[in-house]
Amino acid sequence: MMNQQRDSRPDFCYTEYDFVYLPMDFMRSWYEGKVSNLGYAFVNFTTSSAASQFCGVYHNYKWDVNVNRKICEITEARIQGKEALKNAFKNKIFWCRNDQYLPVMLYPASNGRRRYRRVNVGRRIPRLPRKPLKKVE
Repeated sequence: MMNQQRDSRPDFCYTEYDFVYLPMDFMRSWYEGKVSNLGYAFVNFTTSSAASQFCGVYHNYKWDVNVNRKICEITEARIQGKEALKNAFKNKIFWCRNDQYLPVMLYPASNGRRRYRRVNVGRRIPRLPRKPLKKVE
């Protein structure tokens, strides 16, 4: 959306990003049958100006979703940079059924239009643990 405005604004810079991870709540989906995210994401922008520009547009943005109204709050991450993020997640095990839920590095960096190659980070274990048995009293 932001990058589509570039042609009309000569001062506009692409908001390129090269790492994305949206953690999902698999335990809730396991019990309720709905897949939902945990409400936060990790995104590594390629430049500080791209991050600032994204923050300027989306910080305190109100998402209009059916279930509830979410407000986007953007904060500076403790882990900074694509390599640091890759190292933080590379040995992590994710309890998910397919690779679409893993953190990814993008080559080349994405701007929302350019094609890229996804490289998954971390490992997944395809089987979720069994549901606990209900206690009989």
